[in-house]
Amino acid sequence: MSLILIFIFFSSINFILSKNLFFPFKKLTIEYLNESKTISDFITFNIYTNVSMGTPQKKVAHFILQGNQLFSYRTMKLQYHSSSEFDKIEEEIKKAFENFFITKDSTSFKVIEDYFGLYSDVITFYDKKGENKTKELQFNIRPNDIKDKLCGNMDLLYPVVPDDPEDPDDDYDRYFFNVLKSAGLIDKSYFTFIYGDYNYGENFKYFDENYHNIYGNLILGEGPHDFSPEKYKEEDEIKIYRNFSNEYVELKLKSKISNYTEKNSNLTFRFNSEFIKGNLDYKNEIDNIFFNELISKNICKIEIVEENIYINKDIVYSCQNSNLMKEKIKYFPTIYFQAKQSNLTFLFNYKELFKIHHDRIYFLIFFKNNSLSTDWDFGDLFLRKYTTAFNYDSKTMSFYRQQVNEINNKTDIPYPDEDESDVPKSDEVPKENGLSVSTIVIIVMGGALVIAGVIISAFIIRWKRTRKKRADELKDDYEYIPEEKVN
Repeated sequence: MSLILIFIFFSSINFILSKNLFFPFKKLTIEYLNESKTISDFITFNIYTNVSMGTPQKKVAHFILQGNQLFSYRTMKLQYHSSSEFDKIEEEIKKAFENFFITKDSTSFKVIEDYFGLYSDVITFYDKKGENKTKELQFNIRPNDIKDKLCGNMDLLYPVVPDDPEDPDDDYDRYFFNVLKSAGLIDKSYFTFIYGDYNYGENFKYFDENYHNIYGNLILGEGPHDFSPEKYKEEDEIKIYRNFSNEYVELKLKSKISNYTEKNSNLTFRFNSEFIKGNLDYKNEIDNIFFNELISKNICKIEIVEENIYINKDIVYSCQNSNLMKEKIKYFPTIYFQAKQSNLTFLFNYKELFKIHHDRIYFLIFFKNNSLSTDWDFGDLFLRKYTTAFNYDSKTMSFYRQQVNEINNKTDIPYPDEDESDVPKSDEVPKENGLSVSTIVIIVMGGALVIAGVIISAFIIRWKRTRKKRADELKDDYEYIPEEKVN
């Protein structure tokens, strides 16, 4: 009995000390109503989570941002093209979407300071265990928007604008993490994106076009070693300043076709892309060792695509979805990012760098059109593989050495042992179902010739027999003589 009481006591202590907020999130883009999405919709997109608020409670979409914005409620904005076509589509989505906050419909909505746009209402969050946490929280709304249908903004970046003691707005500006801490909902400043188990063995995955599915989960407050101590150990935590700003990061390609090295790479993170943005030096290298030959043979092509959120154009590589191409991809060199001071390596092999969309194979590193930027931007391709905990206050990132080493051991695919002569040439005919197209054509033509020969032979034999019979019938002394029986 005493053991049970002790267990209950420590469990309750753990529950009290457990301070995290759990947000399942989905995608919401300008192509939300389209059954079939373009590749642009995977290069940049918006993510949002539904949060219950007001009285009576209503689910309200809260966009997860990284743009130094206030914890505020504003009219929905999915794109910034200043185009009548884009604006019209956005209005159609607003009409079809239901998860808006309407201030006049909530009896618990309060005006704190109307002139400076400060208000409050009751908001309910949930932790990782599913326990609800309801608090009255303060937030900002622009006075001109107060009567509109609104969505929330949950910004995960620390404000870069310094406090100005003479600016009266500072007393009324609310930032998301500060609001949560002031309310006692969290006491740590981690935020971590979790996407479920990493499928490292699957080849040629497809982009998911169903935006009703949960895309991932965001956990605020505690770090991974707090909310999942069975998987992540605090002693394994490696803290690095945001975007590797205090690290010397070296990029390497280690293969038989390239020894490319890039010194002191600049790395940043985006939470709203399934791609990695590379720089032009790397682009020139992979053009020379891989894509140029395939492009010259019309097996691959370069696409210039327009992003769906901002007015940007990107360079994207796509290739035929053929057996030849799938064989060629196996020789694409693994890319390694080595953080020297922390002794951490992050790698991506050919299985992770190519994905299928609309029966074409897309390379998951894109490049900015007409840009000389040397930065690398990692999207959720990185965050799905390597558990990364960002810290809002300290502006650091945390990795867990054991997790990094384990996933690297499973995905560091050795370069094929075959000689270069065994690498499939781009002018070879793709093989389908184990037979080349030329072989299939020969077999079909051979079969057709055999069938034609049989038909012609049968026709000739029948024609000869008919002719002989006709000739016999024309003879006057034609006799039918029965065959002699064989005794």
